[in-house]
Amino acid sequence: SDLNCLMEEAKSDLINVLSSLEAHWHVLEAEVVEINRDIEYCEQCLRKYGEWFNSPLQYLRELKRTKKNKMKEIIRNMESFNNNLQGGKRLVKSLEKQSPVSVLHAPQTPAMIAAGASEDAPALLGGQMGTAHRSHIIKPVDA
Repeated sequence: SDLNCLMEEAKSDLINVLSSLEAHWHVLEAEVVEINRDIEYCEQCLRKYGEWFNSPLQYLRELKRTKKNKMKEIIRNMESFNNNLQGGKRLVKSLEKQSPVSVLHAPQTPAMIAAGASEDAPALLGGQMGTAHRSHIIKPVDA
């Protein structure tokens, strides 16, 4: 069904984005550590050899600021993901209070029961059924 496909795609995208952001964070962090070392060295050279090292020092400070801002952007993005997740959890709780999933009795075919899905909520509800049998769902091929 469309919802199931959408959920799988969103889950896959979310995992890819989060792991990519984390990888970029680690790269930026390592770069900032190295830039800090270079800034320190440049400051020593500035004291030792004079104004010639002012321009590279300014460049390194600006580069560090840029990298730090990208790191802040990653943090903001992760916080936003987390806030959306919390909002989703709250929504699930309020929906559960109004009509617990166990009370809902959507008509199911034997194949759908085996796949852990119903027409109204295809493998969306998670749990063991939603994940363990997901690979057994046969998607129709568009003609």
